[in-house]
Amino acid sequence: METPLRILIVEDDLFMATDMEESLGKSGYIICGMATSYEAAIRSMEQSQPDIVLMDIMLNGPIDGITTVKELMRIKWVPVIYITGNSEAETFKRAKGTFPAAFLHKPVRVRELAAQIDLAMHNFYAGNIAGSPELPDHTFLPTGSGYIRVIKTEILFVKADRGNSELFLTPAGFHRIYPTRTYHAINISLNLGRLLPYLSAGFYQLSRSLVINLAYIDRIESNQLYIGSHEIAIPDGARKPLINYLQVVRTR
Repeated sequence: METPLRILIVEDDLFMATDMEESLGKSGYIICGMATSYEAAIRSMEQSQPDIVLMDIMLNGPIDGITTVKELMRIKWVPVIYITGNSEAETFKRAKGTFPAAFLHKPVRVRELAAQIDLAMHNFYAGNIAGSPELPDHTFLPTGSGYIRVIKTEILFVKADRGNSELFLTPAGFHRIYPTRTYHAINISLNLGRLLPYLSAGFYQLSRSLVINLAYIDRIESNQLYIGSHEIAIPDGARKPLINYLQVVRTR
């Protein structure tokens, strides 16, 4: 079962925030936090760790949504959709400097918002949203017994496993961490949504429950691909977007 997206809503219009919360909840999303000001948004970002942020540009207090986004991205880099009634060119220019996934004007149609959320997450996982912070080539990930240092170029693919993730490394990467153990998937105590922002460009979300390292694809057939010794089924409808994303020499 796919894990629902977790959304942080930062909006000082209580009626609009409640309307978005109810409508998006009915659409299958989880509203993991709601805030009306810079301070509340920072607290909610730290506590709820959302997958995406919906940000009103005009907030309660002296700090607006654009400045708030800059600080939120220091905590966790996620896609941002601005929602605003302000159409001034200077405001739009400032907002573009934070590399938002979308920019919607009020009043917002919920169907349009849901479509923009899905598009933002697709582009984010495919590495198509600019402005990401520079990430180190490794990260420390939690397991049941502590933390392991994972070099990102050693990751073959990652699968969602209920509330956790299964990490498949190259054999060399696995034996660097566990020299005496037989190769197997490593269970990470993070869901896939929490793990993705720490990965680099070059990782591609094949489905909501599977992220692959494009550098290790050896072969693609009609409904499966091969990464090392692993055969991975390509979900229905996912083959064409993958082919379009890759550098493929076509016969015609």
